[in-house]
Amino acid sequence: LVNPTSGGRRASRTTGVGDLGPRTEGTVATISARVVSRAIWFTVLVLIVATFVVQFIRNRSGRSTVVDLLDSDQKLNFPSAMKIVLLLGATVLFLVIAITVQDRWHRIRWYGMSAVFALLTIDEMTYMHQRLSDVLHDFLGTSGPLKFAWVLVYLPLLAVLMVVYLPFWRRLANPLRTQLLIAALGFAGGSGGIEFVKSELFDEHHWKLSFGLVASASDSLELIGLAVLVTALLATIGRATSSVTVAFTR
Repeated sequence: LVNPTSGGRRASRTTGVGDLGPRTEGTVATISARVVSRAIWFTVLVLIVATFVVQFIRNRSGRSTVVDLLDSDQKLNFPSAMKIVLLLGATVLFLVIAITVQDRWHRIRWYGMSAVFALLTIDEMTYMHQRLSDVLHDFLGTSGPLKFAWVLVYLPLLAVLMVVYLPFWRRLANPLRTQLLIAALGFAGGSGGIEFVKSELFDEHHWKLSFGLVASASDSLELIGLAVLVTALLATIGRATSSVTVAFTR
């Protein structure tokens, strides 16, 4: 760094960190959990309304850039980006709770949930279940309600996860226990339950409005379930502590 008051002489390397100024002992960025929760729900509700509206636009005028940006059944757009943000947020919040819990039995299960949602985040970013669905469809020749064959793998895994986590869920206190149930029903129902109806309506040669509306309902339930989950975890952390500090050490 060059000190402008020293006639161009080079200043000490310890006087600053790049262009960030002198090193400090700590910097605190305060974020209101209530504001974050409101922003999440506002964004989710706007995206839900938008994804249903664009289905009618697509039915009337065909595909367009605007439609693809807001159609929740498409990838690389605003609804899918919001889903990834919420999945990643849940991953981090589960991890924060795991770090703060003292009981080892509970802490392991909170870590487990963080790992599960990390995998779901990767799945959503890489379209892993869609790729798996194509492989299973070609290999097993599935059709009708099982056209999207990824459910043959993911639903059994979900059943195992539910059995494993049932004792843990029953030990949780309300309102978190109820909120987690609502979040699970919304996310699992939207991603897995309605998938059978989507599969039945899907026509690779001709898009139908009925399919678009069901697809929007499916993804909307996923977004609602994730929004319930993330805001519930934020509220839980808020009840346990007034602040969470993340320290980066050398």
